[in-house]
Amino acid sequence: RIFLDVNGDCFQAIVDYLNELAISSEDERTKMPTISDEYKYLLSQYMVLFGLSRLERPAFTDEHSKKAYPVVNRFSKDINEAINEKWESLNTLQDEITSLEKSFVDEHHFIDSFVSGEKKDIIRLNVSGTVMTTNRATLTIVEDSVLAQQFDDTKWTVQGSNNMRGVKEWTAKEVSEWVKNVEGIKQKASKLFKKNEINGLELLALNEFGLEKMGVNRPGTICLLMKAIKQLEKSTQDVSTLIEYSPYCFGKILDYLRLKYVHSKELIDEPRLPTVSNDQKERYEKVVRYYFPGESAEFLLPQKQNACKRKRRDSSSSSSSSSSSSSW
Repeated sequence: RIFLDVNGDCFQAIVDYLNELAISSEDERTKMPTISDEYKYLLSQYMVLFGLSRLERPAFTDEHSKKAYPVVNRFSKDINEAINEKWESLNTLQDEITSLEKSFVDEHHFIDSFVSGEKKDIIRLNVSGTVMTTNRATLTIVEDSVLAQQFDDTKWTVQGSNNMRGVKEWTAKEVSEWVKNVEGIKQKASKLFKKNEINGLELLALNEFGLEKMGVNRPGTICLLMKAIKQLEKSTQDVSTLIEYSPYCFGKILDYLRLKYVHSKELIDEPRLPTVSNDQKERYEKVVRYYFPGESAEFLLPQKQNACKRKRRDSSSSSSSSSSSSSW
C-alpha cells in the first residue's frame, strides 16, 4: 500500500478524470477534473504535483528540441539525403531518451520526497467526528507551532500505545503474554497458545474451531477469548488522535500544510493562503491562532487580518497604559 497525504476530494476528482480518460477514444475530448470553486486552486496544485497539468513543461516536439548535427554532402545526392535522414532520426531518438531519463529522475525524486515514509508517521485524526489521515511531517512543517509540538516524534508516546507496532507483528511469546492478561482466562490457556506458537497474525484469524483444535475446549474460555480477540482487532483499527475543533477549519489548515510540505520538497511553487468561506472566517482565525500563536499565525492568515489584529492589540495596550498613568 502507498499512502498519499493529499485532500481526498481532490484526489477522487483526479482519479475520476483518469478513469474517464482511459475509456475515451483519441478523438474524444475529456474534460479536466472539476470540483467546487473553493477547492479549485488546491486541485490545480495536485494536478501539477502528479504531472497532469496542462501548464506543465511542454511535451517533446521536433521544433522544440532540434539540435545541430553533422550534415553530410560528400556523396551523391541520394546517399547524402539518406545519411542525413538517419542523423536526424538518431538526433530525435536521443532527445526522446534524454526526455525519458529526465522523467525517470523526476519520478524518482517525487517518490523519495512525497510517497516514502514510515508507517509510524502516518497519523489518524478524529476531528470532531470527521476522520482525517495525514503524515507527521505535514503536521510539523511549522516547527514552533503548538501543532508541531503535539506531534513531535521525540515527545510522541506512540498513537494507540503498543498497538502502533501492529498486533499482526506480535511474536508467539507476546501473544502468550497477552492471553495471560485477558480477564477470566487461566494460565493453562496461555500455555496452549505458547505450545502452538500462535503469532499475532494467527491470533487475529482465530475462530472457535481453531481454539478447539489448539486444545481450548471449555465453552466459557472460548467465548472470553473470542470477545478479547475482537476487541483487540477493533482497538488496532480505531486508534486516532482527537482534535476538538471545526472539521472545516482544521481541514483548511491541513490542506495548506500539505501544500507547504510538498513545496518544501520543491515539487510545486509556493502555495497561496487557503480560501475560507465568509461565514467561517472568524472561527478559522481562532483555530489558526490556537495552533499557531503569535507571529506564527501569519503563516496561515492574510496580512490584512494580522495588521488589524496587531492594531487592536496596540490600541488596547495604549489604553491600558493611559489608564494606568491617570491612576498614578
